[in-house]
Amino acid sequence: METATKALSLAREWNNAQQQFQSGSKVISEARRSKGITFESSTVTICRSDAAYDKRAQKAGIAWIISDGNGMQLNQGSSTLASITSPLVAEAIALRSGLLSAVELGHQKLKAFSDNLTLIRAINNDMQVKEIFGIVNDIQRISSVFVEISFSHLSRSLNVEADRLAKLSLRSSLVTDPLLG
Repeated sequence: METATKALSLAREWNNAQQQFQSGSKVISEARRSKGITFESSTVTICRSDAAYDKRAQKAGIAWIISDGNGMQLNQGSSTLASITSPLVAEAIALRSGLLSAVELGHQKLKAFSDNLTLIRAINNDMQVKEIFGIVNDIQRISSVFVEISFSHLSRSLNVEADRLAKLSLRSSLVTDPLLG
């Protein structure tokens, strides 16, 4: 986490320096940020993320799975978060965590997938969503670390592994929390 945080800080510093030279430019150039899927499969890394949410407890289980272009799993992670206000916030944090993991592992080309279409549209600048604006901004800034990156919607039926990890993380936290009995 420390390495990822430092990488994010350095990326932000670099972006701020670039913005001084190019007024009015976007943080991520459209040339490097692809909406289509054009990467060579042998060199691309895939990140799938998901979240499970419990409204009563305002807790979320988040998960991400990183694999190579051939589907071989390289890394996975999950976490439980407290004081989460909505499933959308949880989904956004899950994707951000997956990106940070990919940065920490040193990947350069990434296809990021989420089964939340609202989140993907917000990241690709097709719409703005107030409740995740800051998290989407973080995601876009982290994206500048990659040589190439794309964000795409993935149907729930194709994201079952990340869904299972997220639900397992949430369930284990609810079982161990005596206040939620």
